[in-house]
Formats: sequence, structure tokens, C-alpha cells
Amino acid sequence: MGAQLRIGAFLLGCGHHSAAWRHRDSPVESLGDITYYESLAQIAERGKLDAVFFADGHSVREPESGASWFLEPITALTAMARATANVGLVTTISTTFYTPFHAARMLASLDHISGGRAGWNVVTSMFDQEARNHGLEAMPDHASRYERADEFVDVATNAPPWRSCSTS
Repeated sequence: MGAQLRIGAFLLGCGHHSAAWRHRDSPVESLGDITYYESLAQIAERGKLDAVFFADGHSVREPESGASWFLEPITALTAMARATANVGLVTTISTTFYTPFHAARMLASLDHISGGRAGWNVVTSMFDQEARNHGLEAMPDHASRYERADEFVDVATNAPPWRSCSTS
């Protein structure tokens, strides 16, 4: 079988344009309402899209950039999982600011609740503003972030948290 094209919906606040939140039909008032995201996932599912992608960041954007981050993605995607049956549920998790165990546990929970529909967009993050929210002066250098990311992904994907559970 040949390669297949995968199509998903990128859910980012009111849209990718920094002034989209100002449009009269903007959903800005719904960004904190989980039913808004559930309906977006249901629309994507009805449209036979492969996945919805819920991006994340570790800092608040400048006010002029409009509304973007609001709900925490794993929590929101878990609610979307309960409102859908087939669409994939993908989120960003930063290897710079999470631990492999934490990321694996959250993704495994989403994957379990969704019946195997979780996906992970691996990022190393890039803004000093994000680093300051985690007690750092600035982002670690590029090489250090990517070295950590390589090890992080290996650990998170090869040692899922449920393997350490004992039934005896």
C-alpha cells in the first residue's frame, strides 16, 4: 500500500492570524468552554479528518497577538475523546519543560481513555519567556535541547509508566 495523506485540524485559539479574535464572528468568548472544543472535534470527525491538533505553549503571548492558549491540552483532548469516537487527538508536549515520566503518563492516560487515538507533537520550545516560567533565565541552547529531546523520546516511548505497575 502506498503512502497516505493525513489531514488534521490545527486548533489554535481564534485562529492563526493575530487579530482573528477581533472579527465579529470570532469564537473568543468560547475559548474557555470545553463544549466549543468538543464541537470542533465532532466537526473534524464528521468531516473524516484524521486528527485534531491542540498546540500548547509555556508562556502567555503579548496582548496584541490575541487569544491563543487557554485550556491545558491533555485535559481538553480527554474531554474531546469522550465526545468523539474516531478522530485522532494530538498535542504538543515540550521535552524541555516536562519529564519523560510525566509526559508518558499523561499521553498514556489520553491514549487509554480515547481508545488508542492519542498523538504527540514533540517540541523543545523556543522562547525565553517560556523558560522564565520554569525558573530559567533563558532557554537552554539548541544543541542541549535537542540532545535532551532525543533521550526524552527514547525514555518516554520505551518505558511506559504502566510497565512498572505490579499486581502481586
